[in-house]
Amino acid sequence: MSQFTEIKGVVPVLSTPLNSSQKLDSKTLRREIQWVGEQGVETVATGMVSEILKMSLAERKELTEAICTYTREFKMNSIVSCGQETPEQTIALVIHAQNSGATAVMINPPIASKLSDEEVFEYFAGVFNKTDIPIVVQDASGYVGYSINVAVLARLFKEYSERIYFKPEAVPIGQRLSDLRDATGGKARIFEGTGGAHLVDSFARGVVGTMPGADLCWAMVKLWDSLVAGDWKKINLINGAIANMVNLMPTLDAYIAIEKHLLKKQDIFENTLKIEPVSFAFDKETQHEAERIFEYLVEVAR
Repeated sequence: MSQFTEIKGVVPVLSTPLNSSQKLDSKTLRREIQWVGEQGVETVATGMVSEILKMSLAERKELTEAICTYTREFKMNSIVSCGQETPEQTIALVIHAQNSGATAVMINPPIASKLSDEEVFEYFAGVFNKTDIPIVVQDASGYVGYSINVAVLARLFKEYSERIYFKPEAVPIGQRLSDLRDATGGKARIFEGTGGAHLVDSFARGVVGTMPGADLCWAMVKLWDSLVAGDWKKINLINGAIANMVNLMPTLDAYIAIEKHLLKKQDIFENTLKIEPVSFAFDKETQHEAERIFEYLVEVAR
């Protein structure tokens, strides 16, 4: 992959700031990207936590263009989520991301239909064959409802090793990471994909990075750097708190609500508006626990 930018380390999935009309707040998005860069982050991403599933194609393209503009300004990299229900729809979004200046794209399998192993391979192969940009293959099992067979992932690696990354999310996380690592001779570039909750175990299995939310990116950078340095005292202080925070986020709506709350608490976001409808009730007890964990992380990770 020498002709491409290598992506590694902490890659926050951006939260999408909204204005009172429920449209993209570009000014706040720029501030979010600048802020995560100041925390030591080199690459940002979009994903389902960015609320893309509730956006029109025009809104997704607007978000992509804005992110690419601001990451160029701050000399950062960007990964744009482009998964759709057909290869043709996905390819159109990938080409748009390429033309907008994205560093890479991330693609999940279709959500509406469960595909066979061969159909999953053909879906991804169709996108690879019609595009030029590096692709993160996302096993979004928690949202899609089915996992991608490791044999399919290994076959994709064999065909497209120069352009491919992986973000496996199927359980058991650790064992599947090891299976993919071993099936590719230790060469697969894999991102931890559980918001950092399994980063310590995943790091031991050879991941190249992690994709948490943007709200605690500074804590994740400290955890990643501590893992690289082998600083187990610091690792043990941070890791449990990160896992406890992720435990408060059993659904996508919960993740979005807590992330936006913490971004507002840190004066990055002006509000916590979300694309309606939402199914998660962010009650005062959950808010109190999120803030308790947050204050602890400030103490041990800042």
